[in-house]
Amino acid sequence: MELSDLKEHILDSYQGSKDELETILTLVDEDRSVFPFNEYEHLVTLLIENKGLKFSDYLAIREAYIRSNPNLWIFELSSPRGFGEGFAQTYIKGLCDDLQIPSKKTDPNYSGQYDFWLNGVRIEVKASRAVNSNSDEPLYVKALSSETTQPFWMNFQQLKPSCCDVFIFIAVFRDKITTWVINAKTIANHPFYSKGQHRGNSGNEGQLHIKENNIKAFDAFLLGKRTLKQAILENA
Repeated sequence: MELSDLKEHILDSYQGSKDELETILTLVDEDRSVFPFNEYEHLVTLLIENKGLKFSDYLAIREAYIRSNPNLWIFELSSPRGFGEGFAQTYIKGLCDDLQIPSKKTDPNYSGQYDFWLNGVRIEVKASRAVNSNSDEPLYVKALSSETTQPFWMNFQQLKPSCCDVFIFIAVFRDKITTWVINAKTIANHPFYSKGQHRGNSGNEGQLHIKENNIKAFDAFLLGKRTLKQAILENA
């Protein structure tokens, strides 16, 4: 349930007159919202005060919204390290206990090029969050659901296909987390992979762009019902 759906749900639950509702919406639109006092808090307060929305109905709406948006907290992670390492790598490790933190002991050539090691397979984890690409709001406001009709652009950056064997890509939506497991050589030759992200890298580093109009092109790489270990070894 995205924020636009939430607002419609709240308004559909209103039991007062149309004129009263229009007055309330005008007051909300003219108000200047400052976190944590936002337009939804103001709207619900006015609807309840006007006796057009029961408190029990509000609680039901609140419960449904929280239940349908289990990943919103991930959009509140502000630092790249907190999201990339704190969330993404921890999430992937939780899907496969056999993943090892690489070291010179596991790989004499290791110098921080990738994130995990599994039976000789070098694994890099990349994550991105699906947000409305036309919005300048904070991430947790413009966060999108997996069924969205809004435009989004997930940019997986600093990809070095020559430095790993398998990529794991994580796409975080409000309601679900999508995981793709892809061979590094496949990424290097993929039409949506852009080579040469930074000046001076001689084409060794690039980006993968996943948008609302090309996301289906990656369905063949979805983790699906496989275990993560199985998917990694199949794509090594």
